[in-house]
Amino acid sequence: MQSEYLGVAVTLVCAALLVTAATVAGGFVSLAAPVSGEAWGPAYGANDGSPSDSLARVATGPTRIENPYGTARVSYDRDGVPHITAGNTEALYFAVGYVHARDRLFQMDLQRRLMEGNLSAAFGAGTLDSDRFHRRMGFDDAAEASWAAVEGSEAGAGVRAYTAGVNRYIEAEPLPLEFRLNDYRPTRWEPTDTLLVGKLIAWRLTGDFRDLRGRVLERRLPEAASLYPRQLDHESSILGRADLGGTSGTLGSPASPAVAEAGPDAATGETADDHRGLYDSLRRYQRPPGIGSNSWVVGGEYTASGDPILANDPHLSLTVPPVWYEQRLVLTGEASMDVRGVAFPGQPAVVIGQNREIAWGFTNVGADQTDLYDYVRPGEETYRYRGEVREVRRRTETIPVKGGEDAEVTVERTVHGPLIEHEGEAVAVAWLGLAGTRELRAVHRLNRAGSIEAVDRIVRRFDSPTQNLVAMEGDGGTYFRLTGRYPIRTVDGERVRGDRVFNGSAGHGEWAGWEPYGEADWNGSGFVPYEAVPHAVDPGYVATANQRTTDDPPFYIGSSTRYADPYRGARIYDRIEDRVGSGDPVTVEWTRDLQRDTRSAAAAQFVPHVLNATDEMSPEARAAAGTLEGWDRRMDRDSTAALYFALFRERIRNATFYDEFHPAGLDAGYYPHLWTVGELPADSRWFDDTRTPERETRADVVARAFERAVAATEREGYGTYGDYNVVDLDHQFPVAALDYPEAPTDGSPFTVFNFRTGAGTQAGSSWRMVATTGEGSVGVVPGGQSGVYYSPHYRDQLATWREGGYREIPFESGGPTVLVFEDEGEGS
Repeated sequence: MQSEYLGVAVTLVCAALLVTAATVAGGFVSLAAPVSGEAWGPAYGANDGSPSDSLARVATGPTRIENPYGTARVSYDRDGVPHITAGNTEALYFAVGYVHARDRLFQMDLQRRLMEGNLSAAFGAGTLDSDRFHRRMGFDDAAEASWAAVEGSEAGAGVRAYTAGVNRYIEAEPLPLEFRLNDYRPTRWEPTDTLLVGKLIAWRLTGDFRDLRGRVLERRLPEAASLYPRQLDHESSILGRADLGGTSGTLGSPASPAVAEAGPDAATGETADDHRGLYDSLRRYQRPPGIGSNSWVVGGEYTASGDPILANDPHLSLTVPPVWYEQRLVLTGEASMDVRGVAFPGQPAVVIGQNREIAWGFTNVGADQTDLYDYVRPGEETYRYRGEVREVRRRTETIPVKGGEDAEVTVERTVHGPLIEHEGEAVAVAWLGLAGTRELRAVHRLNRAGSIEAVDRIVRRFDSPTQNLVAMEGDGGTYFRLTGRYPIRTVDGERVRGDRVFNGSAGHGEWAGWEPYGEADWNGSGFVPYEAVPHAVDPGYVATANQRTTDDPPFYIGSSTRYADPYRGARIYDRIEDRVGSGDPVTVEWTRDLQRDTRSAAAAQFVPHVLNATDEMSPEARAAAGTLEGWDRRMDRDSTAALYFALFRERIRNATFYDEFHPAGLDAGYYPHLWTVGELPADSRWFDDTRTPERETRADVVARAFERAVAATEREGYGTYGDYNVVDLDHQFPVAALDYPEAPTDGSPFTVFNFRTGAGTQAGSSWRMVATTGEGSVGVVPGGQSGVYYSPHYRDQLATWREGGYREIPFESGGPTVLVFEDEGEGS
């Protein structure tokens, strides 16, 4: 992502989710007061006691709070995780809202401001570009549509109670330090703000403008088409290597007609023949490449205990505070529930975790849930659609700007969605999440699901984002499914893929039954039937790492550019297959070791190329390459070989493609997968440098990239991989005291133990969990539970996370009751 927009919140699951947390970088926040007593003092609250008493108030607050929905109690364990108990859902969610605000209010406010396009009101003109984009997309209207879809349900009642809990904290308690530093107050939380957080998660996991990228590539460098195949040439798809020989292994049936391989579907006539610059300007608002996750579930036939084991670590942006908030929610009485896991601050339910009967986790599918449309435009205010000339729906919105003049933005929409324009070029955007989606209801019910059969029923409402779901139950069942909805696109009655810009004037590629900012017929002809979506019941084992789902998909899910390189998925399957084949049982300890695995399959692919190119290197580079001889391919902090390989890996794509891509106006964001480079023949035309009269081969390019890696090592003064691979997580405010301490770590973007270093946003395991059906589940977040700087839980898990450690996550609190929520009728 570009420096002017590094992102303010998550991104799920989801998964996950994905949720990438986004923030606007360095200077985006203008401090209203220096870090002095004036700025910090009011954050202590109105206590008259000593400074230590004031700090204690910030850390704890009042112990008794009125609750209009009933009684609830909150205890905190030694890691700052709240255990919240109540007799009904509304009383429970009111307490959750209060606790979320108490620990993460600034993060929550930043997320909703980002999505509604209202950052500039708090932070000034530096965020206007972001506000204009988000207002044009209309995420706030999409949140209204989703609220309409859930408002009348039990989940909707819970959201209203959660909202009241957040507002009770805002109204009654001292605001977090960040509000004081920038001299503004948060507005009241609304139910739609909770839905906005969901839209943020879903957009960061499935929203993109890659179809524009494809068009730009095709027109500027058509000979590069072979670098972007429909599928990467590997044998490690999720279901291709899963053990489906369980008691009832089943797959979604390919009940759909074949998808035609039609060519580009651009509108013709009075439209621009090239979206020059449009994709580049929008690229920073889509999910960044390389963000991924790991998950797997192993059935009891292969475990020491005879019960399944599930692992999940979603790789999202690493932020201060972390993306996730850990919690345990307990309902007593007839509608009992006891669930523990992580939630997104701003949403009440556990997204990844387990209850007493089941456990579940998510990784991102990478499916195509966004389509773009071109139009013939008779005039600036009109467009042609199915033989008619229609007016673009327009309205002007005012963006408040702190410390400056208010700005205006024109919001434009067509039948397909928001019209996004840049430098006179425009496309309409149909993103599945712009309609009334129901995933909030699904997650709410998932928290109390008691069986795999219940999970299967519940996730029918998980409309967006598309996720690889793995689950297990105490009775031994295991489960895998692609969640979410998969649009069916047609051109002249024939199904086509969605990786193109469609002719909107002709009505091509439309999703039947879907209306932007309105209701959708999720079970109608516009979407693949639920039963036809790939799934597996009782697999012996199945592993997901954002690689493609299956080698023979029953319908169009996505192209190779949307899936991850196969390195992580292949390594996970290699180790599971080796373990199962050896006859040794899978254990929690072994599963934890696999999550900490640092062996790089990318190194295994490229190191032979480096060693075969030493004759083309300088003596100094040849000596450095010698460290790769006998290297175990592990990306460990104390390794010199890992350092050289990491810096080489970052340079090999540029060394290969710069000479062709740069003259065509294509930067590194257009380069193909690293896997693709490693699989090119040694004499591929892409290794030839068009700027020289000689014919270069792979050895020449590999030597050049390695020489540059060695030069970078000397220039930066690196000695081992740990000098380069540093966890450096900064708060959104440019105040050093709020940042986490820097430290080296292991792992890489292409290892199971996942960490992506670099300037700006870093990414990696945003929550690491190994779940069992009994005692022994463990997890860790990259930082701490609290976003309050004074709290002992501000960063207390960071070192454990960085070292690959865990904490136990039992279904007991182990701590005294700290907060008591009393029914308003009972008094205080």
